Amino acid sequence: ANIGSTSIISNAMASNNAWMGSQSNGAGGPKHKGSSSDAVEVSWSRGGRQFSSSREVYTRLLYRICLKFTTSEDEDEGKPEPATAFWTLFGRRTTIGNGVPNSNRPDDICRRMDDSMSGPAAGILANMSDDDGEQAALYAMRAGMTCGWNIIGERGDVAVRVGKAKLYQKSGTMKEARLLTLDAERWVLCNGASFAAGNSVFNVEEVNEKEQKLTIHCSKGPLRNKTLEVHASRCPYVFGRAHEADLCVMDRELSRKHGAILYIRQPGKARGVFVLADLESTNGSYMRLTGPYNHKGVGALTLGDEFIVGRTGFSVNRFDCGISEAIGA
Repeated sequence: ANIGSTSIISNAMASNNAWMGSQSNGAGGPKHKGSSSDAVEVSWSRGGRQFSSSREVYTRLLYRICLKFTTSEDEDEGKPEPATAFWTLFGRRTTIGNGVPNSNRPDDICRRMDDSMSGPAAGILANMSDDDGEQAALYAMRAGMTCGWNIIGERGDVAVRVGKAKLYQKSGTMKEARLLTLDAERWVLCNGASFAAGNSVFNVEEVNEKEQKLTIHCSKGPLRNKTLEVHASRCPYVFGRAHEADLCVMDRELSRKHGAILYIRQPGKARGVFVLADLESTNGSYMRLTGPYNHKGVGALTLGDEFIVGRTGFSVNRFDCGISEAIGA
């Protein structure tokens, strides 16, 4: 699936022309694979007016998104990727994994040497539809300005970059954090949640609301098998390479102050929740779509979002993003 830039552009334009042709012929826009000429158009009425019909989706440039690789090296050959982006098509799912083209389960985006992936279709990107149900739509709406696309990974390979926050130093040793992303509060550290930062994976073992305490176990990375307790009184609890961080992790893939665990008090409630936030780090902090986050709609994406499948990272961009770059203009 990682084909050359010229063929990517040609395919994009051909798909665009085919879509426009179907509109002029009254065919109702893009169809699901294998559909007949009188099939119901692809839409997601629960997502709002912008997804109510194929024409709305098309005119708002949501019918196709551009996935740009945020990992720049091909692990198996040590050279740049043959293509820097991949264009999706509304109504068709995109599989990401290590299934090679001549295998029984080829992937649209193949990363054959990413041994952290569990196999073919480690991640599946598809547009949301009414068939997903009301609960999935509610999860998706929590993502704020959703672009109508959703990433899932039923085997635990997928993680989405959490919202950003900025750290401020107050008087003395006191510090506070301010959220910078609108949907940052949706990444709550509840029982069973799991997040990744650099080479480390942390799992939430217990949330003690009465004592306002979070118990976390590190299952991978430099602090493997270590158990941590985070009290609300110590939040924002900063982790990173810096020695002055609350949790110092000697990992070169982490920034000095990489991420933080915040304790946010909800209006009208006596107790708050623990939330994972990224401190504008280089490589990001990611919530894994497992456990309480393994539901359709939780991985709803917005333009500008980033996610990883295994160790391969992507950013979500408008359809026309990167075309000039891809053709060398």
